[in-house]
Amino acid sequence: MLEIATVDPVAARHLPNPRTARMANTLDEATDLVSRNIYPHRLSAADARGRDLKCLTSALDLGDCALGYVQYGFNVEIDSGVISECMLVKSTISGHGRVTCGDQSVITAPRSIVMTSMTHATRIIMTTECRHLTARISRKAVEHRIEEKLGRRLSDPLRFGLEVPSDSDFGRAWHQLLNHICDLSATAPKALAAEDVRKQYSRTMIELLIHAAPHNYSEALERGANQAIPWYVRRARDYMHEHLADLRSIAEIAGAVGITPRTLQNGFRQVFNMTPAEYMRDIRVCALHQALLSADPTQSVTELMQNVGIANFGRYAQYYRHKMGVAPSVTLRRSP
Repeated sequence: MLEIATVDPVAARHLPNPRTARMANTLDEATDLVSRNIYPHRLSAADARGRDLKCLTSALDLGDCALGYVQYGFNVEIDSGVISECMLVKSTISGHGRVTCGDQSVITAPRSIVMTSMTHATRIIMTTECRHLTARISRKAVEHRIEEKLGRRLSDPLRFGLEVPSDSDFGRAWHQLLNHICDLSATAPKALAAEDVRKQYSRTMIELLIHAAPHNYSEALERGANQAIPWYVRRARDYMHEHLADLRSIAEIAGAVGITPRTLQNGFRQVFNMTPAEYMRDIRVCALHQALLSADPTQSVTELMQNVGIANFGRYAQYYRHKMGVAPSVTLRRSP
């Protein structure tokens, strides 16, 4: 019989939805629960050594994407067959295991990121200590978004690399995004109760996959992006990121690039559908979020705001709450 789970502190930090946390005690219950939360599969267990199966799982539906947490009480082997309609992006929280897609195989370890194939059979081995946070991404949604950006149909099946380094741009961004969603689900559940908010996170996950994770259309997308963005917008965007802590005005950015503020305004509206001031505010909020996550909880929010060039503390606290769902002080207190 399924039961409401008792969650340890490590699992609590990575549950996509604490209110859905359930414990299964048999193979059949575990197979059914995880199949509904992540993907249908066949499950077999080995080396039980007289212990009862304890499968803890939790899930959050985001629309075209979903998050599912799972851990088992002993070694298991999962046979998913060919997962053709979606891709699973598996983040290992603890323990070691193995993911095999076709003739490719990779050992999973803490913080590793593995992407399943959409054209070859997938088999997964999870050991007793394994804990996985898995994102299920709609293949149709990803391919449709790439086609929109390229302006044509895809000529070959979409293929991602089996493993992505955790210290890559994608790896760092992916871990931070999933940690943020889990944190928001635990601390501000009403924010994720809104369907539009959940769909926005789904869109963000898909955009991050498309633009930062390596796949067989990455070069084509990069060529198209560089051609579509005017040189002065690219240069202004880069200048903002490089001088974020010191920027004081849009006129300063325009002057550094060698254009008028009006040209800069028009360019950003055309490319990003926002003004340069809105873009700068957005990247400052993101920089503040990263600083809060990595800061010592004894540091002050004001100090961290100043480090990313924020002078109007009260207004940016409101911007942060609107974008992240919680106050900056809440994120700081929960940082490791």
